[in-house]
Amino acid sequence: MPIITQRQPLEVLVAWLDAMRRQDLQALSDLYAPDVIWRGVVPDVVCQNRREVLDLLAEQLAEGPPRIQTLEMLAGDHAVVLGVASPDLTEVAGVPLSGRLFNVFTVSDGRIVAVQDHTDRTAALAEAAATDPAWS
Repeated sequence: MPIITQRQPLEVLVAWLDAMRRQDLQALSDLYAPDVIWRGVVPDVVCQNRREVLDLLAEQLAEGPPRIQTLEMLAGDHAVVLGVASPDLTEVAGVPLSGRLFNVFTVSDGRIVAVQDHTDRTAALAEAAATDPAWS
């Protein structure tokens, strides 16, 4: 059996979800590359580094946990799409969300190096090079 020396993208995202659940900013910090870029659904909404991302997440965590109805994770080779459905997701920066948001987490060397928010699931899957499973 091969020894895995690098965390796979899906494993990194599971750790991220756990850190968010525990509101553990240090664990979240450890998951991000120092030069991580997080782009929102509006082009000029961008976090340029780990400190800015952590400040954003701290604000969100201070507001309390969202009411999540559905979580979906689909992995590509180097990225994972996290789909979230919540009645709390109504709009961001004036863009209507219709209760859904899709984040593409790009992972390199076991750390999150980029996050891109999408309102469209198909666009998120394409960016992550992830395929939609054929559930029957």
